[in-house]
Amino acid sequence: MYGYMGKYAIVDLTKKEVKIKNLEETLIQEYIGGRGFIIRWLYDMLDKKTDPLSPENPLIFAVGPWTGTMAPSSGRWIVGGLAPQTGIHSIGIGGGQWGAHMKWAGFDAIIIKGKADGPVFLLVENNKIEIHPADKYWGMDNNQLESAIRSDLGNPDYHVAGIGPAGENLSHMATVIVDRTRSAGRGGMGAVMGSKLLKAIVAYGTQGVKVADPQGVIDLTIDLTARLMDEPHYKTYSYWGTTRFLERYTEHGGLMTRNAQKGIFDNWRKIDGNVYLDQFRIKQTACFACPIPCSSYYTVEGSEKLGPAIFGESVSASTLKEPGARCGVSDMGLVLRSHAAIDRYGLDLISAPATVAFAMEAYEYGVITDRDTGGVPLTWGNGHVVLEMLRRAAFGEGLGKVLMHGSRHCARTWGKGSERFLSDSKGLEPPATDARAYPSWALGYATSSRGACHMRAYSVVEFGGVNEVQAERMGVSMEVNERLGWKGKGRSVAVFEDLRSLGDCLTICRFVGRNELAFPENIVDLYTAVTGRTVTVKELYDVGERITNLERLINLRQGMKATDDDLPVRFLEEPLTEGASAGKVVPLEPMLIEYYQTRDWDRGDGKPSTERLKSLKLQNL
Repeated sequence: MYGYMGKYAIVDLTKKEVKIKNLEETLIQEYIGGRGFIIRWLYDMLDKKTDPLSPENPLIFAVGPWTGTMAPSSGRWIVGGLAPQTGIHSIGIGGGQWGAHMKWAGFDAIIIKGKADGPVFLLVENNKIEIHPADKYWGMDNNQLESAIRSDLGNPDYHVAGIGPAGENLSHMATVIVDRTRSAGRGGMGAVMGSKLLKAIVAYGTQGVKVADPQGVIDLTIDLTARLMDEPHYKTYSYWGTTRFLERYTEHGGLMTRNAQKGIFDNWRKIDGNVYLDQFRIKQTACFACPIPCSSYYTVEGSEKLGPAIFGESVSASTLKEPGARCGVSDMGLVLRSHAAIDRYGLDLISAPATVAFAMEAYEYGVITDRDTGGVPLTWGNGHVVLEMLRRAAFGEGLGKVLMHGSRHCARTWGKGSERFLSDSKGLEPPATDARAYPSWALGYATSSRGACHMRAYSVVEFGGVNEVQAERMGVSMEVNERLGWKGKGRSVAVFEDLRSLGDCLTICRFVGRNELAFPENIVDLYTAVTGRTVTVKELYDVGERITNLERLINLRQGMKATDDDLPVRFLEEPLTEGASAGKVVPLEPMLIEYYQTRDWDRGDGKPSTERLKSLKLQNL
């Protein structure tokens, strides 16, 4: 079998049993891999009564046909399950080296069921999966975990997907961390892993991946990489990562500041990409087989007050926005320390700082007081307080017992009108890119199948735009590129969601597939060269749309309603007050009408039409 190892494993931690099965041909044809495999299995394995933190909730890791090959950005791995923060499914995508090693070890997916009777880790190595005790590793952060496992097992090339204290303590903001800094699983996949007493999955493989047409893969990879390098974003991402974008958000008045009370952070220049590159960055780096070195290594000097020096990786715009502008912090050293702490604890880089910012606003308006905070003043701009609240959220200490489950849980717990401070959709917080300044991102937050998320659609119409050829493929006019306009954005978001679904099956990074390489017209030949399977462009489009619709069906079954495709009051009723987006709120309703018409979903019950399901081979579900 080309492009696939042809096998997946079912690990039952309750029974201490590993079963290895062959991939089904129909599954490959209709869902390709990665995200597609996961959502199909989740639909079959879950029911509406499943508790996200129960042994019955499966935790699934999967890769795609491109993973572990030389195809651009083919190191991606996918994790999914039912999310404790939202109650609906969540599927997250991560980078690094781990995904390639899981595949080289002989597996396209690992499904984890049940609950161990004590802490364990899995060792995945060349066609074998072993369950080992992990008592000695329980309580370690992610840095300590990787070092200890590599030392104990005697192989510095082992790659670790693990959880930190946040996952152990079942924080709903806990994620899975790979290679110390690569995070995935928003909505609490780290907590799902912790609920199973699974500390880590250690992967190492040497088998490689057989492809149908090796020379074709080489030639097409060279061609696609050259085309990627000609795209406008390539040089920016390769030199700056995404750290340059604070300037753009500020120019548009769309940088969430002080929990989205403002769209401009007055001190943004103190934490922008120039400061990071000049004072903290060591060098750029990339994930496995990726031509864009968008990540970077950094260091922060130690001090008597702050503790020892730190060394880290994977700084992005979210690093600067979330524990930075969102919390009003303008000390870059403290922002980077917060980022490093989030990775060590295994927290969500977006939800954790967003929840701290929510608490800061609640404190500002007297919803909570020093009595609630243990005497810690939650004042804007205090990076030391942000660090301490992140620690408490990871360990469930003091106020952290409430913070650890996200901002919506905080609002329900504290009341007193604090729901007006929320920025979430379906219980998940968006990044600090303000919805009021970017309508297509606003719609994407509202319709995202896992709660407010910019990566589900990853719309580019307000960030460089689409060209005429792309607009024609998407069925929209060039008017869609108008930043503050709404026309065409319902349709474009639907199409982007489907393109990203397809990319997550093949395992294409969002940055590589940002523009041309997202479209099936440009990647169908590489899919065939890797797998030997001849498919049409339309069939690839259908795969993406099939996954989006199946995610819709599973969420409706879990209790989601059409009315949950919504945004909070702040974005719909409170205009931005300064900058290029002053006076703007989100024009959600007309975009939702266009989106639902494009999808052929009912506005009343949210269900896809019978005709649409039949066209996508979902009519029997």
